[in-house]
Amino acid sequence: MKEVSVLAGDPKQGDDRLWSQAPSQPSFPTGRVDLWRLRLDEPLKAGFEASVLSSDEIARASRFHFEKDRIHFTRCRSALRGLLAGYLAIPAAEIRFEYLASAKPQLAAEQNPRALRFNVSHSAGMALIAVGSEHRLGVDIEKIRSDVDTASLAERFFSLRERVGLRALPDHLRVPGFFACWTRKEAFLTAPGDGFSFPLADFSVTTHPDLGPRLEDIKGNTEAGKQWFLADLSVVDSFRATVALECSYSRLETYAWT
Repeated sequence: MKEVSVLAGDPKQGDDRLWSQAPSQPSFPTGRVDLWRLRLDEPLKAGFEASVLSSDEIARASRFHFEKDRIHFTRCRSALRGLLAGYLAIPAAEIRFEYLASAKPQLAAEQNPRALRFNVSHSAGMALIAVGSEHRLGVDIEKIRSDVDTASLAERFFSLRERVGLRALPDHLRVPGFFACWTRKEAFLTAPGDGFSFPLADFSVTTHPDLGPRLEDIKGNTEAGKQWFLADLSVVDSFRATVALECSYSRLETYAWT
């Protein structure tokens, strides 16, 4: 297994050495988190078709306006089902999801006696799937885009502490700093599944893109987030990614889904 700290590398530069070939049968993730990198523009693995999707997933896919979005959804959900099937020893087509108010899927309780947890994020043809058990986890990946008005978005969504931190960065770090901050915040927010009951501006994470991430405060309380651990991930060039874990997790495995 890999220590969490090793995974960061340079988070804006991909390093394929950190993403191992997938095992044929993953063991149940007790005391660890497995992170899976999925390239949505590549075909699904041989013999794994979209027929594993449920009728409601097929209907959802058909509602996408752009064909590329339909393909990305289908590939991501099919891969998710394949992964969960391996952990639970249930055929992929028989996996059943329940949906929270946020529309996030979770496993049906009767299929999940050991409290397997997962979280999915995708952006611009890349996806990350985090899988653990019992304790909460979240993941976020974002394509770094220079055409985004990062200053305006920061003023709208970030805390005062974060806005001050971004303004203190040199010009060449403002854009990567914004996306580092955004992925750290989103990973933390998605970890409980249904989201915390406060807006993005009510908690703060560190903003320097080249320094270790940390949850600094929740509504000004610097002790409130002590049980959470954030780690930046080196996924692929021009992307930022972060995983948020309850502190009971100390190790990660990273795999490339092919």
